[in-house]
Amino acid sequence: MPRIRRFAAPRAAAGAAALALLAAPAICPAPAHAAGAAFPLDGGKPPLGLATDHARDRYWVLTASSGRLVLHSYAADGTHEGQMNSRDNLTNAQALAYVDGEAYVGDIGGPRAAVVVYRVTEPWPGTEINHAVSYGLAYPDGKHDAAALLVDEDHRFYVVTTGDGAGVYRAQVDPPAGAESALERVADAPDGVTDGVVLVDGRFVLRTASQVFVLDPEDWSTLATADLGIEETGRAVTQTADEASLLTGMDAEQRLSTSAIPGPAPAEPTAKPTRMATDTNTSNTPSDTRTFAQTGTTTAIGAALGVAALAAIVVLLKR
Repeated sequence: MPRIRRFAAPRAAAGAAALALLAAPAICPAPAHAAGAAFPLDGGKPPLGLATDHARDRYWVLTASSGRLVLHSYAADGTHEGQMNSRDNLTNAQALAYVDGEAYVGDIGGPRAAVVVYRVTEPWPGTEINHAVSYGLAYPDGKHDAAALLVDEDHRFYVVTTGDGAGVYRAQVDPPAGAESALERVADAPDGVTDGVVLVDGRFVLRTASQVFVLDPEDWSTLATADLGIEETGRAVTQTADEASLLTGMDAEQRLSTSAIPGPAPAEPTAKPTRMATDTNTSNTPSDTRTFAQTGTTTAIGAALGVAALAAIVVLLKR
């Protein structure tokens, strides 16, 4: 079974962690797949990334790796609410995260020395923005391929690579927007990681084609593992809106599957994030990250409001 190893850990701490892993029965693989499935995706495209807006019981789905940035929105019951578009062009996007009102798109796929994470503040179905805020992140040790992006309650990025020497790479706190900053390798990772998510209680989850790993974010020890027990396409993962289980890739009937979260929840969960979404634009000019063009549903709403205002003016003129 793959081991997660934290870099630069003291020998005593590493030994204690190893003993804890050997003693913990929770890490023994067990089927995680729950009976039934959640809902089909509109258009039937396998998800590259899944993310959950717990405040609004909404799922965001990334299905296209290249071209314009597009996120699809689904209600908790599976209703397709629409999509959010950006004029940013993706090279090889493979991951999606959502924390405290902010969506993060990981353009991290393919062997390369540097990757890009895009941040969209308060995405909304039926809207288009000019540009998301971009963060360039450079690996310290050459080119890597990656498919998983983790964003914790402090909005800190973690890129999980795959292939030979797979590892977890952490960005600095508040990296500069629109510029490139260095990643730091902090742990080994299981080979073949296809996605990951930070649970509401603070635990990290990574998944491969067949397994789920629950990790302690403090020392990267493996708290629990489980076999998915189902063949899927679109090997993504997020936490369900009710926080009770995991939402994973598409089953044979092209529906998103639900799986149990392996291992017990922590006795003292991580506090919910309190950071508010902020606009990094400090000049007096309008920020193009906040410029929305009305599309779809928002256009219809705008038109209805316009008609109502015009009718009110006509009534006033007749008096």
